[in-house]
Amino acid sequence: MKVVLRWTRNIALVLLALLVLATIIVSRLWQDRPAVADFGWPTATPARDTNAAVTVTWLGISTLLFDDGDTQILIDGTFTRIRPTDIAPLQTISSDVAAINHALSKYRIDRLAAIVPAHSHFDHAMDIGYIANRTSAVILGSQSTANIAKGAEVPVDQYQTLADGETRQFGNFTITLLASRHAPIGTDGEAWFPGSIDSPLRQPAHVSAWREGVTWSILIGHPRGTTLINGSAGYIPGKLQGVTADVAILGIAGLAGLGREYVDDYWQETIVTTGARRLIAVHFDDFTAPFGEIVLFPKLADDIIKTAGWLDKLIAAQESDVSIELPPFGQPIELY
Repeated sequence: MKVVLRWTRNIALVLLALLVLATIIVSRLWQDRPAVADFGWPTATPARDTNAAVTVTWLGISTLLFDDGDTQILIDGTFTRIRPTDIAPLQTISSDVAAINHALSKYRIDRLAAIVPAHSHFDHAMDIGYIANRTSAVILGSQSTANIAKGAEVPVDQYQTLADGETRQFGNFTITLLASRHAPIGTDGEAWFPGSIDSPLRQPAHVSAWREGVTWSILIGHPRGTTLINGSAGYIPGKLQGVTADVAILGIAGLAGLGREYVDDYWQETIVTTGARRLIAVHFDDFTAPFGEIVLFPKLADDIIKTAGWLDKLIAAQESDVSIELPPFGQPIELY
């Protein structure tokens, strides 16, 4: 009996030592990340006169505030930041009310007409219910997005479920949702947390509760110009045929793991097809960093600089005149 107990203790100690070692290794790998400057891409110049143009303000991940001086449109709407440990099986997350109130005040989100999540994952749609309740803006999206709104007790007249190709008008902005697909960065060619949210999502909840729902390519039209937004680096072949855009704002997270050929196809299906001459890259920042602190994903998660290199080579090979820029955090830039 003593021998069994001794062996059991020794095995437990070995397992504990291995767990500690693995934690140290992962922690060090998590800190191995490139700097934003390693992109080698210019940062867009902040607008001098925000009243004389249509502007967009990047607020991290793919949260984007469009503003023409009269009306504001918010793409996504996530100001809450999670910790790496929050993805553990028994952990739950909820909206950071203080961070949301701070963002709404600091960035003068006071004329908000619509909130449009690119899809219903937590890093795109987690805070939309609270934002809608604070601003009276209308949430547009899929049934999954509507269930996030219902879980936050958003009034029924403040959320709408749209079908593929449907359009809504707010001031001079025209919003069109085109069904797309998420970048296949999960298992079996799917996104992480695929599927739909089939009942009101009440917080706190595990990150996996925010399932993808429908992923959209979003067209923001205005008399001054048109912008295509892909919050996720996915596409449906041929879907954007006949669509034109002056500017494309594209998520680039996860592309390194999908390969050079996928990146070439993504470029063709978005930039080349729409004729956009200006690309603003988003969704390259680590959403476990504090709100407003822009750092890149660790190489362990995504080699974003490799993706940037592929895009640079693609432009050079095609002798393209498309410009690529990074958005400054929290500062409006002129679109047109």
